[in-house]
Amino acid sequence: MRFPSTRFLTMNVKFTGLAIAAAIAAALALAYWPAPESGAPDAAAVSAAGAPAGRSLESYLNIDASPVADAAPMPVTLAQQLARLAASGKPEDAYAAYNLLDDCISFEKERRLPGLEFELGREMTAQEKAAQQQLCAGLTQRQREERLGYLATAARAGVPGAATIFLSEGPFGDRSALRNRPDDPLVQAWKRQAIAQLTAQADEAELTSVSTLMMAYLRDGEVVQKDAPQAYGYLLALRQVYDDILAPGVTNPYQDEYWHWLQAELTPEQQATASARAQAIVAKYRQHAGRPAHG
Repeated sequence: MRFPSTRFLTMNVKFTGLAIAAAIAAALALAYWPAPESGAPDAAAVSAAGAPAGRSLESYLNIDASPVADAAPMPVTLAQQLARLAASGKPEDAYAAYNLLDDCISFEKERRLPGLEFELGREMTAQEKAAQQQLCAGLTQRQREERLGYLATAARAGVPGAATIFLSEGPFGDRSALRNRPDDPLVQAWKRQAIAQLTAQADEAELTSVSTLMMAYLRDGEVVQKDAPQAYGYLLALRQVYDDILAPGVTNPYQDEYWHWLQAELTPEQQATASARAQAIVAKYRQHAGRPAHG
């Protein structure tokens, strides 16, 4: 499966952004970790709070262009954009470089950007498709090979959303390696790195990582084994954060109506441990968001 867009998975506290990222993180998680067999909610009930960075096609087609009075800006080539992003040395720019290349590869296959269309709420226009085609026309094999390196840099540095996409790409861009070479030391090392990155980001209340780990630990998978206490701790964190964020009257997708079956699997001691983990994540989230520590 090829997941359409990765640029949505960055953090913001606006609810409109949360709704979009929730749907995307749910689709991503469910694509790789099917829901538990009994009592599990469907995809509509499973979501992650993260947020998209605002973007438009024009914004990155002309990322380097300077406005000139009474003249249309000259389009900046893909190579020029990548060179400028790489030169900054910033992990956020490494993630932007990954996304530029990932979008070009997606467009090459589908002649559209499903993620962008999702964000815009409409299909790309002919003009937008022509501009995207012009941008991606110079895509080289070397740039394709550099793409995952940009992502690894961003994930190691904790750029929001990058750890989840690092996991979704699979070992060195090959998810089949998880099935075909599970005992390969390189694959094992990749799995440890992927989970360590996600865990570090979840502990910092990066909500896409929290949701990804929650879904990963719900059942045995190719990367981790089922760990109901871990899953429940991340679930509780998301429930409380959503209580903070959602407008009055909006249903919290992490409430017990959907997830009582998971709590029932735990001993009282495990529930207490999960609650403590959740409280630490929620406190960190409220600290980042400038919200009161309680209430």
